[in-house]
Amino acid sequence: MPLFVSLSWEVAVALTATAIGFLLLHHRFVKRHPLDDLPGPLSPSVLLGHVLDTKGSLVSWHTTRVFPEPFLRWTIQYGGAFHYREFWLHIVSLNDPKALQHVLVARGANYPRSTLIRSIVTERLFGVGLLSSTGHAHDRQRKMLNPHFSHTYVKTFLPTFERLATRCCDHILARIAASDVPTVNMLDVFQELSLNIIGQAAFGFDFSDHPDVLAAYETQARPLPAWCMLGQLFVPKFTNLPLPQLQAFQAALRTLKQAMQRVIASKLAATTKANDLLDLYLPHTTSDEALCHTMTFITGGHETTSASLSWLFGMLATRPQVVARIRCEVSKVQQTHGNKSLATFEAVRALEYTTATIQESLRLNPIVNHIIRRVAEADDFVPMADGSTVFIPKGTGIDINLPVIHRNPRYWANPEAFVPERFLDGSPEWLADEALRHTKSHAYVYMPFSIGSGSCIGQKFAMAEMAVVTAVFLSQFEFGLTKDTNLRHRFTGTVLRPVHLDMTVKRIVQVGTAA
Repeated sequence: MPLFVSLSWEVAVALTATAIGFLLLHHRFVKRHPLDDLPGPLSPSVLLGHVLDTKGSLVSWHTTRVFPEPFLRWTIQYGGAFHYREFWLHIVSLNDPKALQHVLVARGANYPRSTLIRSIVTERLFGVGLLSSTGHAHDRQRKMLNPHFSHTYVKTFLPTFERLATRCCDHILARIAASDVPTVNMLDVFQELSLNIIGQAAFGFDFSDHPDVLAAYETQARPLPAWCMLGQLFVPKFTNLPLPQLQAFQAALRTLKQAMQRVIASKLAATTKANDLLDLYLPHTTSDEALCHTMTFITGGHETTSASLSWLFGMLATRPQVVARIRCEVSKVQQTHGNKSLATFEAVRALEYTTATIQESLRLNPIVNHIIRRVAEADDFVPMADGSTVFIPKGTGIDINLPVIHRNPRYWANPEAFVPERFLDGSPEWLADEALRHTKSHAYVYMPFSIGSGSCIGQKFAMAEMAVVTAVFLSQFEFGLTKDTNLRHRFTGTVLRPVHLDMTVKRIVQVGTAA
């Protein structure tokens, strides 16, 4: 009897394996998919599809693979729309500007964010907010929050940007510059600074006064191992598994959530109102919604800004002529607006070259690799710039790869070069790019903050913050790379940032003046 049972199990396993193999072979060689007529790379695996090329590259750019391959190579080879597969999910990668306008704006309602990604974001941000809501719920949230990120409100935070950037110079960078070994990982500096800025601007909270909350935030923001990141992308509720790394992550989220709930409760009980973002939208939301919105702004305002500044300073360290021009511009603006202050909207708006430098850094090193994946809710025909259309079946994943779009030689002259002048309206570099686009706007070929109703609501806040921090830092210090600097791209699960931004810090004796 035991032998019979053993043989029965062996036969069952063999039959199951045979059936799976037959289905896979049938799927690969017999059954055609509506997207098979689209160009795209050959699938290296019947079961995995291209996942080792796509997700495998994402978690390997910091060690062995070249950023942003294989996506740029595929784009140049296959054009504005091409097809690949990750496991069972068929994906169309779009980089054609007319197609992007259709998917992100004109027919955006047909392309909501992936359900799996929305569930991950909902857990991470304590509820359904701007990054996970859809349809009317998203429109309602966006309409309520939009006014608080207008120029009118952003300019009220400029003194906070300047004050905390100056404090960082006085208390951190000056100490490092005066030390025997004047080097520091500037990524750590930017992370601490941006967290303090968004903490105070978003909900009047100084993380430096609450080390337990700061430690919890740093723990939940720390990159998970590659296998954990892949698990999150393909396994629902993966972070609830009883694994040590995931349990530490969940414990940190609980600590952070409790701290933010205490802040919200104290604000609801207060008789006087401050002027941070939470104060502005709390009267118009529930406590749970306010918690989610605040966590959204902290996560977005901290990780994205610190990564963006890290890439910018990493690139500026080898471009002294760009730094010199920024310093001249800053000096001129300070003299023009008096008191050497940058904490006015007029002063920040006058930092045109500084802003162009930030924009060019974001072009070459966008801090997210993809706009959150969209999934077609219904069959659709997507128009292309050449007048053709691409059929998108219901359930197709839409991949929008920002590094590839930003480096596409069809739309950018000298796309691999760092050329801030391309963002100065009317310059020869601007006109060279414009000629490739036949004088059309770069709206759908330059999208560091996405575009449409799903775009980053805090982009004005972020650009102003980065301009002020850059101007304050460069007006006081020189920054250089060291032998330990590693500017390869590390994916943290949220953003792309340099592996290690080790830099020398030297106080400058005299700030240059405008010519």
